[in-house]
Amino acid sequence: MKLRIDHPFWVRVSIALLLPVMLPIAPLLAQPALPLIKANSTQVRIKDGYVVREGIWTVSPQLKPDTYTALEPFTNKTITFYTDVDSIAFSVKPGHRYAFNILLQGKDTCLTQIVVGNVPNGLATSGQSELPLNTEQLAMDFVVFRDYLKHEHPGLYRYRAKEKIDKLLDSCLLSIDRPLASSEFAKKILFSISHIQDAHTGTTFTGALVRRYQDSTKLFPIDLYFAGDKAFIVCSNSGQIEVGSELLSINNRSITAIRQDLFSYLPSDGSIQTKKIHTVNNGAFPFLYKWIIGHGDSLTIDYKPRDKHVRSATIGAELVKNFTCTFDRRASTGKLVDLSFPQPNVALMTITTFDESRLSNAKLDFRAFLQGSFAEINRTKPATLILDLRNNAGGLDEYGALLFSYLAKGPFNYFTTVESTHKKSTVAENHLLNRQLAQELSFKGKVYILINGLSFSTTADFCAITKSNGRAQFVGEETGGGYYGNSSGQLLKIELPHSKLNVLIPRFNYVNAVKPAIYPDRGTIPDYEIIPTVDDLLRKRDVQLQYCLDLIQKK
Repeated sequence: MKLRIDHPFWVRVSIALLLPVMLPIAPLLAQPALPLIKANSTQVRIKDGYVVREGIWTVSPQLKPDTYTALEPFTNKTITFYTDVDSIAFSVKPGHRYAFNILLQGKDTCLTQIVVGNVPNGLATSGQSELPLNTEQLAMDFVVFRDYLKHEHPGLYRYRAKEKIDKLLDSCLLSIDRPLASSEFAKKILFSISHIQDAHTGTTFTGALVRRYQDSTKLFPIDLYFAGDKAFIVCSNSGQIEVGSELLSINNRSITAIRQDLFSYLPSDGSIQTKKIHTVNNGAFPFLYKWIIGHGDSLTIDYKPRDKHVRSATIGAELVKNFTCTFDRRASTGKLVDLSFPQPNVALMTITTFDESRLSNAKLDFRAFLQGSFAEINRTKPATLILDLRNNAGGLDEYGALLFSYLAKGPFNYFTTVESTHKKSTVAENHLLNRQLAQELSFKGKVYILINGLSFSTTADFCAITKSNGRAQFVGEETGGGYYGNSSGQLLKIELPHSKLNVLIPRFNYVNAVKPAIYPDRGTIPDYEIIPTVDDLLRKRDVQLQYCLDLIQKK
């Protein structure tokens, strides 16, 4: 879906002058009918389409005419001249020129004209998207992106003050000072999104980047596992690097600095880091490293094998199709939902998604699953329930509230407010704003919930409600979604006009009905933080589940 902006805000950006478009300029005869504006100062500000240009134009009475050449792209747009006391605007078209007079200090008449070039032949070729875009096109795209955020994003200032967000966006805009390819311009968009700190805001660019790199780009052929501030090698394409070694640097840059650089382009809610860690751990590192930092056909690394001295090696970059690493880091039964009894008196319920489409495609009825599972739990009467919500990226809000109704000991609130930038939802429009009732079969025993950085969106909301109501203890890692709520719901998809980048903006701001937490910009923090080591990963030990089972046994 392509959307357009009707009344974009101005952008204050200084842009280098373009080479003049060579159009024949015949002398303009003075005509009484020419429009006239007044000026006391020779300094003039020009708004050319979306772009405001300051410090590039002075009134020059000696030039007959004084010609302003419009910025590319040559399209229908409005160009406005602002003097210190007056202004004049023209709706311009490609291939036309527009004349007017500026009366300077009440005595000097300055004949001025605006020249708009023709669209060059062959500009719209099939390879245009790969060609660099000029600074004016990029600035226009960024303004469209910025203005849609300000008009449509309901949680733009959830984690950071308006002044800081506005300064961030202005700084990114001012950094557009040279032509860039769309893939380079995308960095500015993703950097902005990352620092807005809303993980539901995004682009479709990263998926396109992966597809492009898979076919023709040589990448870093080592599979990494990040744990805390360290990175470990879990698979090497050549096999020459010992598995389990700690990677210290790539091309003389520390892994800590590389991690910081990559994280600056990854979205998250607030200050949460766990979702970013899981992103680089699940195969994104070679693509992100090539795109954000870049490298040639070979890379130099420093690494430290177990209990040995630091070593160096030169690694050749490889096409993805030639990667021999097939390390699978996710242990999974393949079931989207499951109920089992791993040890006496303990039930284990695994829910990997609340997504209605995925469940429907697997021919699963989520409501029926919960009803049947809790009926079985009620029949067998285990003392403890473990709920595994790791890697559950969310889905239908109603499913999160429904699941909690099977744990609640009485009526409860789920959301306090749901609103867009245009209106606030009512109870009639969203029943989760109403008081919710506990199920007759609700479980009354002890509950432990397994979470990690991919426990996101609806899952994070459910965890926050459960934590706030004191209904469970949490084991694992901080959730990838915020404790107080998120911006999600319907997504607005816009296509930036020149770079053709697609940006996704959530439409609704959700506020969870929770008690205050220590950190306003974090997720649900586990009572027992358990981060798998590289050895746990290599040996496929589920230490988070095992810790939970051992904890239950001890108690």
